[in-house]
Amino acid sequence: MASLLLKRRQGHALRYLLLEMAARQRAATTLAGFQTIDGEMVSYVTGEQAIRSGTAVLIGGLLVGTVLPQFDNY
Repeated sequence: MASLLLKRRQGHALRYLLLEMAARQRAATTLAGFQTIDGEMVSYVTGEQAIRSGTAVLIGGLLVGTVLPQFDNY
């Protein structure tokens, strides 16, 4: 019975570790911004505005479309 409890605790620890790693990766991705298909980095704010305006879409983690000059506020 003790071994079952130990395995259960290890399962919970692994689950929490995976959740924490996923949250950290999402946070790091959010802060970095978006990458275009030609490799250019676009700030998160600029990319989000282009997505909301309909001039760009996010496909597989890449920003595809047109980022208009008025959105570029570096």
